[in-house]
Amino acid sequence: MKVITHKRMELAMEHLAGLLKKDGASQTLSVQAWLDAAEYRPAEFASSLPALEILGLLGFGDELVRPAAAG
Repeated sequence: MKVITHKRMELAMEHLAGLLKKDGASQTLSVQAWLDAAEYRPAEFASSLPALEILGLLGFGDELVRPAAAG
């Protein structure tokens, strides 16, 4: 079993925030809430949906993400 460090989780969330911004998102929501929104409008999440799905599978559904420029 691999352990995900806090720093790597932060980097993943920052990357996701950049992808959400690229998709035109502006709200602060949890990963699960973003996944719920994407379920009904997947075309609006073309860049961020794969990352959302992976983070959801890894158990980070409760983590809040605010769309912002990555970096």
